[in-house]
Amino acid sequence: MPGLDALAIGAHADDVELGCGGTLALLAEKGYRTGILDITDAALSTRGDIATRAAEAALAAEILKAERWNLGARESAIYPDAGNLEHLVQLLRATRPTLLIVHYETDRHPDHSAVSRLTREAVFWAGVIKFSPGLEPHRPRRVFHYFAHIEGPVSLIVDVSRHHAQKMAAVCAYRSQFFTASGEAPDTFISRPEFMDRVETRARHYGDMIGVRYGEAFHVREAIRIENPIEWTLRQGDLG
Repeated sequence: MPGLDALAIGAHADDVELGCGGTLALLAEKGYRTGILDITDAALSTRGDIATRAAEAALAAEILKAERWNLGARESAIYPDAGNLEHLVQLLRATRPTLLIVHYETDRHPDHSAVSRLTREAVFWAGVIKFSPGLEPHRPRRVFHYFAHIEGPVSLIVDVSRHHAQKMAAVCAYRSQFFTASGEAPDTFISRPEFMDRVETRARHYGDMIGVRYGEAFHVREAIRIENPIEWTLRQGDLG
């Protein structure tokens, strides 16, 4: 089976949808093979249970037209864990993504930061032949970092204007997290109505930065190579 064109990784189901769901929808429409990896089963989630979250995750992946896996790591104990590192290395070798998309390295939720660091190390070791021999070594060509609660330096913004509604439909699949009526479950940071307003506002803000309706921003740790500044500039269009 050919490898994935893009694999997006999140600590919990719904992280990827919120961080880069529009980008995944855009790539799928263009015919690229995309995947989502949830590192934990979100057993410690205040709202919903494992079975509910799994069903919601499957629906969201269907909406985004992405394949999905769950690593089954324990929340609050993601990194450092040699077992998690080896499992992620093997999954990267099995799926062979060209582009990897994962949490920004710093965030309010410690699991997000832990997944970012775990992934950074797994990307390195996945290319080392003698580490956990078995599947053929593989490293993604590039790693993009998406933002959650804490935003970092923006390296690039993807125009997701045509795919924002699809992204929000995938987010809405997580009814246990965002849409349970007040009193049915404990309130959380993301269950407040203002949280969805924030998601919408952020997408509009990033879109405005590049002159479109909606955008998703990413940080790239490495320098971005440009071979022909004029050709690159012409592809970007006018500043407005």
